[in-house]
Amino acid sequence: MFWLGYEWGAGNESVTPWLLVRVISSTSGPESVVATGLVGFAFTVTQQLVSGLTTAAGFAMFDRTARATWKRLSGRSSTETLNWSETGWGTRALLVFSLGTTAVILIQIAVTGEVGVRRHRTALVAAPVLLGSMVGTFGAAAAAMAWAGRSVPALADGTDWVLRVLGNPLLWIGLLVVLVAVQTQRSKRSDARAVKITDRDADS
Repeated sequence: MFWLGYEWGAGNESVTPWLLVRVISSTSGPESVVATGLVGFAFTVTQQLVSGLTTAAGFAMFDRTARATWKRLSGRSSTETLNWSETGWGTRALLVFSLGTTAVILIQIAVTGEVGVRRHRTALVAAPVLLGSMVGTFGAAAAAMAWAGRSVPALADGTDWVLRVLGNPLLWIGLLVVLVAVQTQRSKRSDARAVKITDRDADS
């Protein structure tokens, strides 16, 4: 439960930017670009592997539930439901970036009806590597922009200020709280509209 809270809550979104900014702040030049990319990749792959392995091993105890879910999905759809590994690269990247490896493994379990680390080992490796490559690329790009900003005397102070702001975990926690609040409000409005439509149909 703690790890799910870390990955799907504010933990992952606050720790990773903080770490990348620390690397950028403590290095300079081409070294900063390479170091930030490598740290972003390695850190993300490590934590996502832990997430995926925890999920796959934990849900191995719910074999019947997984098979029941698979049967329900298969019965409702006339076409074959694709698992994460069979979707396009864009869909894979979007899913793993927005929800993490935990969600990827849950999708694999629900769609295939099978549990266990061995059964989903391909996704267990591919999802963290894909996400790690994305984070590493973003980190290297940010380091390159910081390097460029520091190279211009007029932009050096502003660049350092931006890094301090982006490296503050409270910024990312606050953004996550705002996002959740907006999504919750939208859901309430959608539910209210649905209730009104249902009541109107019942009256007619």
